Amino acid sequence: MNPTPEQITELQQTASAVEKLAANPTAFRKAYDAFKTSDAALFEAALKEAGILEWCRLICRFFCSKHCSTICRKFSAKYPQGEVNVEEVLAFAKAIGSLFQNEAVIERFHAVLESEDLAAWEQELKKNKLDIYAYQLCLFLCSWRCRRVCQILCPPSPEITRVGSIPVSQIDTAGFGSGPSIPNTFVGPPNPAAGYGDHPFGGAIWLMGVFNMPTATEYLVEVSSTGAGGTYNPIIVGPQIGYDNRNPPIPPLPVPPDPPGLGLYTRTRSQSGNPDPGWFKINQLTDSDGGRLTTGEKTLLQWPSPLPDGVYYLRLRVRDAAMNVRVSSPQVVRLDNTGPFPLPRPTIKLQLKKPDGTLLPLKCGKVHKGDGLILITIQAFDPNMSGVSVTARGNSGLSVPVIDITSTSLSKTYNGNLADQGYPVPTDFLWDPWSDPAIVPCCYLVYVNINDRAILNNTYNGGHSNEGWEAIEIGL
Repeated sequence: MNPTPEQITELQQTASAVEKLAANPTAFRKAYDAFKTSDAALFEAALKEAGILEWCRLICRFFCSKHCSTICRKFSAKYPQGEVNVEEVLAFAKAIGSLFQNEAVIERFHAVLESEDLAAWEQELKKNKLDIYAYQLCLFLCSWRCRRVCQILCPPSPEITRVGSIPVSQIDTAGFGSGPSIPNTFVGPPNPAAGYGDHPFGGAIWLMGVFNMPTATEYLVEVSSTGAGGTYNPIIVGPQIGYDNRNPPIPPLPVPPDPPGLGLYTRTRSQSGNPDPGWFKINQLTDSDGGRLTTGEKTLLQWPSPLPDGVYYLRLRVRDAAMNVRVSSPQVVRLDNTGPFPLPRPTIKLQLKKPDGTLLPLKCGKVHKGDGLILITIQAFDPNMSGVSVTARGNSGLSVPVIDITSTSLSKTYNGNLADQGYPVPTDFLWDPWSDPAIVPCCYLVYVNINDRAILNNTYNGGHSNEGWEAIEIGL
């Protein structure tokens, strides 16, 4: 199985992080010593010295893999290794299943692993009849210990939790989000057959997150258009408006309260300027943004999403008064702020195809049964197409879907196929309106409508849409 783009990015980030740490041998040795002793303060200081504190967990996992492979080679050197297959794994699972119900056994093995006492390890193996599983047991215990160590050395990172009302757990590795949203009235659950789901984002995008840093005093949201490991720049926005239901904080923010009696006080908050732009102060968050405490989910900002369309990466950066910084993992987001193509509107052309094959243009033309068939040429496409509909609209609200002579409807949805863009090149269909009992003699406008799947301003109501049309009179 090939690695996912997310897995490739993580491996690239790990390689970059360890390369930067290795470029500072002093910091590297400090970090490794702190890893060996589970000293969170020294580990953080070493990574900060190397300028890679945001990659704490990646560095810890790297040290874990090297540490465990080294110690387990030493701890199993004198024991023969058989083939590891499903039968061996089954036997190993049975061997430790009941044994590790005994807390004293777990504590003893843990102490031996901590001390790296080879003689004690061999004694415990023999006593518990686990000699043949020396290597597997060591890896099992060491990886468990390493997970605990990394939790101590690298406390939870800040997190972006929602993008445009969509929880990030519902955004895929390509940056598409699917409902239901929070609140659930903004974006409904996915229904690809109806053209609903796999949404890009556009307009003013509501970003929410959690700080996971009790001492934090400021935060910043940054964006990269060059990849998860690319160059990030602060998102700069205008004053953010919120509401308090209590008296102004000290010092007061610049916007005065609403008149007494309304129960809400309007507040604005702004970012820092140069030379260190983009930071918001946490103690200026409003009640409507989640409040001034560092705990809980917060409205970070309303992001005026940029052009060009495509994939972007967001990160939440948090710092305290001592300039200790923590950074979230990158959150991929796919943007779509452009309407359907071709611009300025989809195209449609009607021609009469006579029985001898000749074509005559039809612009407000009148055709009769027996004159021939109608050749419809349409071009309507969008990289994030939701659906295309082609209808003939007559008097009194009459609207008839156009179906070609092969019984193929010209209307369609993306139906879960992200590669379906609609009709990216002019596409011909032959239409016999007299074979459709819903068509009555009348003047018609033949419409082509297209819409995309973009969540705009945090809500999906059909995304961007556009239409083109031609007139025709159909007689008997």
